[in-house]
Amino acid sequence: MSRYKGRPGRYQPGLEYYLRRKPEGGDLRDPGEMRPSGSDLDARRECLVLVHGYNNHEGEAAEAYLGFRDRQYAHFGNLQPRSLEKLFGDAFWPGDADWAGPIDWVDFLFYPVAVGVAKAAAPRLADLIGKLPALEQVDFIGHSLGCRLVLETAAKLHAGGRPRIGRICLMAAAVPCEMVEPGGRFEPLLLALQAEGTKIHVLHSKKDSVLKYAFPLGQPLAGEPTRGALGRFGPPVDMPGRGHTVTDRRIAGADHGHYWGHAGNDASEEATREAGEFFKIGTRARGIASRADAETREIGNDREIDGELGW
Repeated sequence: MSRYKGRPGRYQPGLEYYLRRKPEGGDLRDPGEMRPSGSDLDARRECLVLVHGYNNHEGEAAEAYLGFRDRQYAHFGNLQPRSLEKLFGDAFWPGDADWAGPIDWVDFLFYPVAVGVAKAAAPRLADLIGKLPALEQVDFIGHSLGCRLVLETAAKLHAGGRPRIGRICLMAAAVPCEMVEPGGRFEPLLLALQAEGTKIHVLHSKKDSVLKYAFPLGQPLAGEPTRGALGRFGPPVDMPGRGHTVTDRRIAGADHGHYWGHAGNDASEEATREAGEFFKIGTRARGIASRADAETREIGNDREIDGELGW
């Protein structure tokens, strides 16, 4: 991980779920903060929440989110500028350390702590998502340990009864396979989502060096020994919903950082295209934009009528 030097200049999200106290390292913000930037949040009916992974400071997360946007605009060529901001909500959480100087390269030793942070962040993220009053459906896309935060948050939201969880995409998931099997931590959630028709798509790669070497060492230190990561081996054969509501795609040649679109290689291109198609981003973003335009015209007509009648 490089040192934090700010966010990319082009990165201007319409909605942030901000759970950090500092741009690099630091503790969880409690409560979290929802940061609108030009969005009409009270009217938002659906939201695709983007969740970065372990060892990403704020700038690296923003770069990944910008890369994902760039690839979606390139793939769905008729999207209007900034139309994705009416759909996306970017989560920032402190799954990284702030160890200065020559020891910064051993930030991976923070991983056992970061697992606990991901679990602790879930109720805060769920609370922020629930603050959108008109929200009917939430979707998630996560990467690495962010997939753990996604599943933990989905469990909190489902227990609370709203909003509906529509689709979940897990990229290079740093989640033990045992947790998505019968008897595992997420079996109750997966069974409930299967019954409700929630679709889950797992993007994985056996070329992932982080999940191959670091994950099996770090996970036992977090008190969760495992035979392997969901993001390396894909869905186990007995994962609830597999082959029906749970699907998967092997991303050929993908290493751990090749999923958000900013890596600029074939694997990154394939992963972001696969995710965009899974979420039907082109169709949904255009539909939201059309609906917003219609609502704006309707409000404008009402004002004209009000003026004519002297109200």
